[in-house]
Parts: sequence; structure tokens; C-alpha cells
Amino acid sequence: MTKIENFKKFVYNHPEFIDEVKLNNISWQSLYELYDIYGEDEKIWSKYFSKSSSNILNLKGLLNTIKNIDMNSLEENINNIQKAVELVEEFTKKDTEETKKDTTELKETKIDNLYGE
Repeated sequence: MTKIENFKKFVYNHPEFIDEVKLNNISWQSLYELYDIYGEDEKIWSKYFSKSSSNILNLKGLLNTIKNIDMNSLEENINNIQKAVELVEEFTKKDTEETKKDTTELKETKIDNLYGE
């Protein structure tokens, strides 16, 4: 592969460069010159790679994630989570009812003691 082909592959793997050029932060020529001097593994690229807020990069990652989701597994996991939430609701409901019952009994006992019954 020629150096230009390697550079094209490098840019293809790092679409944040496209955003930088579109925003006129750097030119393709300047990027190529940096690539020619430093290659791929230099800290010079970190300022471009750290801008992970690139919409293109995020969208590409999101689409890849969605593409790899197993719908049957997702449905099963959602059902398991739903069952767990229902169990927690059931326990808290019972606990709340018991607390109300205990509180009512305690109030009745205090009233009985107050009036001497």
C-alpha cells in the first residue's frame, strides 16, 4: 500500500477528521503532512480522537450496537426485569401495609392507655 492509501484508511477509521476539515479547523493537506511525519501512533492525534462528541462517530456506533442486538434475548431480559420490579413492588406493598397496621395498633394502644381502657 502506498502512503496515501494508508492515510485514506487511517481517515476512514477515524471519521472525526472529516468533521475537523468540514469545520475548517484543519485542511486535508495539513492532516496528510502530519500523518507523513508522525504516522498513526503518535500523540499528535489525541486532540482529534478525544472529540468523541462527533455525531457521525456516535451515530455509527449506535447503529452498530442496534444491529448486533438479539431481540429474543432483549425481550427475555426485559421480562426478567419486569418480574423483578413486580416482586419489589409486592414486598414494599406488604411492608407498607404492615407498617400502617402496626402504626394503627400503636395509636389505638396509646389512646386506650390515655383513657384507661
